[in-house]
Amino acid sequence: MIDVGDVVLSVAISGSGPPLLLTTPGWGVSIHAYQHLRPLQERFTVVWAETRGTGKSSAPDNGDYKLTSFTADAEALRVALGAERWWVAGHSTGGVLAQHYLAHHTDRCLGAILLCTYLPLEPGRFDDVVARATARAGDPRCDRAIEAFSTPVATDDEATKKLGELLPLYFHDVEAADRFMAECDGLSCRVAAMVAEDETNLDRTAVEILPGIDLPVVIVAASNDFVCSAPWNQQIHQLIPGSKFVFIENAGHFPWFEQPGQFWSGLDDALPALQG
Repeated sequence: MIDVGDVVLSVAISGSGPPLLLTTPGWGVSIHAYQHLRPLQERFTVVWAETRGTGKSSAPDNGDYKLTSFTADAEALRVALGAERWWVAGHSTGGVLAQHYLAHHTDRCLGAILLCTYLPLEPGRFDDVVARATARAGDPRCDRAIEAFSTPVATDDEATKKLGELLPLYFHDVEAADRFMAECDGLSCRVAAMVAEDETNLDRTAVEILPGIDLPVVIVAASNDFVCSAPWNQQIHQLIPGSKFVFIENAGHFPWFEQPGQFWSGLDDALPALQG
């Protein structure tokens, strides 16, 4: 538990190599969702951090889940750990957090790994998400997931249950959702942080800064990711000169789970090319 100012973050550290920060996406889902990314610790010293109000991390008294506050937490964590520079990684909305940190603390970064993410405030993205979700209507599991999006939740238990109901949409193979939940022991979601999904879309300053980034950046996208589809990831790739784009076939929002062979070979090819 590391005090970074107005919150205390739950952090675990494992692996060897250059330090890499991997945080939760910020809207309440715990770090257990990323346990299948453990092979990263064969290449990096991974700092697994739960963002404010998530997992075992404390929630801010003032209800502050702004993107700038997540970024400030990450920078305070770097200082507390004594890391001069580190890689940053993030998945989905966590990728937005990583982009913002990369843009505003470039001199403290070694590079970035952006997994199935998007640029904030992109016009048309919400319509794209809705269209891709409704295109899967007709499958009973997907129909229930689409319905669950509009189901309100009031407690952490209800939020965690809703997460399980939504998951089939996030996979190319809907049956993979059951295996994912079964293997992510301890997976939970805290309702107080759910406002963060909206807050992280309120700052577009990183978009103006990223074209000047001269660091190794890998962007990973998947063929059947309805919520962060490949075209949105392609935009980031085109925005950052010299970045590498890895595309995974027959996978949804968690390509390292559905297609681990493609994912890890793609990452292993991209990283050495960037690092020289």
